[in-house]
Amino acid sequence: MKVPNYKKYIFTTVALILVSTIVCCQNSNEEKYYTNNNRKWLAEIPIWVPSIRGQLSYSDFDFSSSGSREEKDFKRLNSDAGLEFYFVGRISVKYNKIWVQADAFAGGVSSAFSYTSIINNNENEFVNIRVKGVIPRFVLGHSIWEKSTKNSFKIELIPYIGVRYVSLNLQSDVFDTDNKIDARPNRFEPLIGLYAPFVYKRFKLEVQFDYGLNETKNSWAISNRYRYRISKLVDVQLGWNFLSLNYEGIIDEEKIEATMRLFGPSVGIGFRF
Repeated sequence: MKVPNYKKYIFTTVALILVSTIVCCQNSNEEKYYTNNNRKWLAEIPIWVPSIRGQLSYSDFDFSSSGSREEKDFKRLNSDAGLEFYFVGRISVKYNKIWVQADAFAGGVSSAFSYTSIINNNENEFVNIRVKGVIPRFVLGHSIWEKSTKNSFKIELIPYIGVRYVSLNLQSDVFDTDNKIDARPNRFEPLIGLYAPFVYKRFKLEVQFDYGLNETKNSWAISNRYRYRISKLVDVQLGWNFLSLNYEGIIDEEKIEATMRLFGPSVGIGFRF
């Protein structure tokens, strides 16, 4: 039986986390505190396992996905694309009050959408919509406020600016017609955002939000990560990511409008140097 790609990546990440925990557990607790960290660089290997929802209109068709039971049953019976989305990686550096981060993810995800045809008055018809692509991001921030206490608690606010590049391939066959969706939106989006880390001893909560806009197209992302530092060099993380993408364009002289939402849990490991 063939193992799906995303399961292989999750297994590899969990294995790395377990090995790192065994190797690095000899450090004292105080050395593992985030407030005692003097390493400026962080390289991460996170994996994201999202679901896709959204709305899409093309020609005389309106599509929508809500995750209903009917859509899930249809996807289970007809989808062979599977789930492939995963993070490529993330790297960040903090030097005094300056913070820089670069990350990207790539892969593909599919879901069942219901659609209604204005011409034939079809209702409750279903179709698989597949989204593949790469979305890198680069941001530069500056700390404007921080507060720390003697018991190793620290909070910080870092607003940032940056750019996100959206490169997607949106595909679907519309059943019982000759229509076929094959949209390839590619664009740069300037963005603004806020990064807020909360630290207590070996625990760290990170909240990050940004918004990008390019003409009539926009996107916004929210992520949170719960970290635990197992050594001076290594920490592990669990989190949740949400990414919303809006797209408008013309395909074969027909207007297409799409709002896609990708959301789901993440797991990863980070290396400080």
